[in-house]
Amino acid sequence: KDNYVLEYDWNVGEDGTGSVSWHLVRATLLKGLNGTYSLARVPSGTQVTYDLEVELTMPMIGMLKRKAEKVIINLALSELKKRVEG
Repeated sequence: KDNYVLEYDWNVGEDGTGSVSWHLVRATLLKGLNGTYSLARVPSGTQVTYDLEVELTMPMIGMLKRKAEKVIINLALSELKKRVEG
């Protein structure tokens, strides 16, 4: 479990295309956390491509690392959904 602060850069045009990126400002266990949502128009709506890079301050066994990745991804997608629907 960690508490962290991210800084966001919103580069989205009025047409809904562009990107939202973020980087880690401070955290306890994370050394780095960088990510991007790339938004592109497609005939059925908007395609979102999600990229994430995480660097921890300590080594972690594979099983725990995968669980942490899943938590981070689910939280990120949940927050994106709130932002889009809000």
